[in-house]
Amino acid sequence: MVLNKFRKKKLIQFSLLLVGIFLILLIYFSNTIKESVISQDIKSKDNVENNLEGITIFENLEYRGEDKSGNKFVIFSDYSDFEENLPEIIRMRGILCYFYFKDGTILEVRSKKGVYNNVSLDISFSKNVSMFYMDNSLFSDKADYKNEENRLHVEGNVRSEGPKGNFTSDKLNFDFTDKTVKVSMHQENERVNVKTNLK
Repeated sequence: MVLNKFRKKKLIQFSLLLVGIFLILLIYFSNTIKESVISQDIKSKDNVENNLEGITIFENLEYRGEDKSGNKFVIFSDYSDFEENLPEIIRMRGILCYFYFKDGTILEVRSKKGVYNNVSLDISFSKNVSMFYMDNSLFSDKADYKNEENRLHVEGNVRSEGPKGNFTSDKLNFDFTDKTVKVSMHQENERVNVKTNLK
């Protein structure tokens, strides 16, 4: 009976020793795995910081300006960045821009990408450019607003839809001063395709 109790006690001690060794091994390997993951995280963060060194990034920014004729504009971007050695060139993604003309009309421009020069106030829109002015819609590959010229140069698969008709062309120039539009093709012998409602 005493021998049985002694064996039972030894068995419990041995079991506790095994459990203790198991816990020590578990904690050791767990910490080693965590350290490995942390060190990989630090390396990947270092790579991102190295790739973005010298670049300042902003989200959900708003830029305001006024052209030389006194028309105001506001640009909203989901994502913006600039290089520290070229702070005037702002690269943007997810752009919404409004041009407010003195006569009360508004031109809305949307694009996936763009560049804003905060010194010259020039704006380049690219990738899925959509423009809305009064009841007219205009779509193109790219559009460049030149502040000095007070014009919007639209180019690449230009397509317009409106109550007076539709047209397709290669290029379009919208003069902000007198609100005139000049539509043209790259080749002189090519024709602008226009469909007009005569009603």
